[in-house]
Amino acid sequence: MRQRDDLPFPMEEYNRRLQELRQRMASLGVEVMLTTTPENITYLTGFETPGNWYFMGLLVPLEGEPVSVSRLAEDTGVAAISWIETRRPYRDFEHPMDKLGQTLNEFNWHDKRIGFEKDCWFFTAAQQEKLFGDCSQATFIDCAGTIEAARLIKSDYEIEWMRKGARCAEIGMQAGIDAVQAGVHEHEVAADILYAMTKAGSEWPALVPFVASGERGAVVHATWTDRVIQDGDIVLLEVGGCFKRYHGVMMRTGFVGEPSQQARDAEKVVQEAVQLTLDSIKPGMTAHEVDAIGRSFIAESSFGGEQASRSAYSLGIAVPPDWGEGHILSFYPGNNHILEPNMTFHLLPWVQIPGKGGVSFSETIRITESGCETLTNFARDLFVK
Repeated sequence: MRQRDDLPFPMEEYNRRLQELRQRMASLGVEVMLTTTPENITYLTGFETPGNWYFMGLLVPLEGEPVSVSRLAEDTGVAAISWIETRRPYRDFEHPMDKLGQTLNEFNWHDKRIGFEKDCWFFTAAQQEKLFGDCSQATFIDCAGTIEAARLIKSDYEIEWMRKGARCAEIGMQAGIDAVQAGVHEHEVAADILYAMTKAGSEWPALVPFVASGERGAVVHATWTDRVIQDGDIVLLEVGGCFKRYHGVMMRTGFVGEPSQQARDAEKVVQEAVQLTLDSIKPGMTAHEVDAIGRSFIAESSFGGEQASRSAYSLGIAVPPDWGEGHILSFYPGNNHILEPNMTFHLLPWVQIPGKGGVSFSETIRITESGCETLTNFARDLFVK
């Protein structure tokens, strides 16, 4: 293992992560782990790139040095910003599965019990079929979620980077709110958010800011267009700051002109749902139990709305196409995963006003020993312009 002092975390943190993975591998009877999930590779090595449209894999044996198999162009980054020493890059005209198979043969892993991530966006069915066919002596074991299970519980180092991401998100949110007014294009608001957040120290976030005015605010994941913000519009902003690939995220909602009574009613319902959840959440509860708090409050309110999605999702290390870890853990009915200290989430109770827009005041939170802490710190009110 190459020792270096310019990584996001001290080497002992990477050693801890590697040893924890190897303990899980041993318990599963896996001799070599192949991870192809970009966030998992970043988590284990410090390497990051937006260039994940090409295959990249990291082979981790129970003993000895891990081996990187990446595109030659991306291998420059592996060498420059990770601790990985042993690398077997492939050229653009080579099939990555050929290089992966050759690497397994080179290290005498071709007949081992190899863990892989079947449920991975970046390891296609065609690639898996070729690898399994070419390496028929090996036993491939689906270990999807093995590394993610460790990622759920954040170290103090990770929490610190999330705090920095949250500070950048707050600065970006304020810039967005300052920019909102009748006659301004949505893309102008987005530009101010990105400029302020980046100038404050945010690295490239895994998702762009969401800027949606009028009824577009009720469209999930609608972001900026050339639409001109109008008097009477609800404006929904969602901003995620990023530091060392760790994110802090929040949503805030505003109104251009005098807010309607319906908007004020929605504001109050969402505010109370958020606060009720924050006051109730604690380790030992299940995701289902926490989800039911805000969901039930919204459903039983006189406003007449409902929680239209999961009410929270795990948040932490991320690369495109998502800044969340919701595929690891989300809050929704029937999910009995138990919450533990230093899990972190984007808590997002929200409602739709039909034909008008969406209303949300979301927070990035950390589960503590006795309750929860909000990592984002920003007024939870309907801003009026």
